[in-house]
Amino acid sequence: MTFVIPFYDEIVGFLGISTILTSLYMQGQSFVDPTIRAISIQSLIITVLIVILFLHTGDLNLLYLAIITGVMRGVVFPLFMRYQVRRFKHKLRETGSSQKTPSLVLSGIIVIIIGYAMFRSVLASYFPDPQVAITFILLLLGFLLIITRKNSLTQMCGYIQEENAILYAGALIAPGIQILTEFAVVLDVFGVVVIGVILSAQRDVFKTLEPSDLEQLSG
Repeated sequence: MTFVIPFYDEIVGFLGISTILTSLYMQGQSFVDPTIRAISIQSLIITVLIVILFLHTGDLNLLYLAIITGVMRGVVFPLFMRYQVRRFKHKLRETGSSQKTPSLVLSGIIVIIIGYAMFRSVLASYFPDPQVAITFILLLLGFLLIITRKNSLTQMCGYIQEENAILYAGALIAPGIQILTEFAVVLDVFGVVVIGVILSAQRDVFKTLEPSDLEQLSG
């Protein structure tokens, strides 16, 4: 059963742009806690987008995907990461990032422009839906967040953003494929392993979440 959603294109476009803005907000943050809140909001926006897509198409697999996205990446992962922040009260702020945030935001804007140009010139003929361009840009911004930050929790936010982009792109391109939901579960399980094992190991063994701190202790 499908529903007629008034102003469907406008609503979807606004929410899609909102995900890009949350990504730019994360690029401009030197504190870890606001970055975690931003990725939670972004995941919930993606959840709403997938629910709207479910109502528009009537595909039940999209509803399952929306539930997984909202629960795991919108609630569970951020709660666990904020627990890690509370365990590292001396690391609420990423080392050395406050001086770089303007350049990081500018880099994010450049990535958006280049990513959109690449999509229009290479992929637009294969994926005419403009929302796919947003998922492509979101994927690039996730990579940028990972490679430009040293704090493990911030890098994890980049991983979750990439996961959001991939799954939303899959929901747009091939919503009827059941394996998409299973793929989402696999990615979330992998995310749990990364957060639960790697971050806990860093906390217990090195007492830090930033590799740069280990370099300062050497010698």
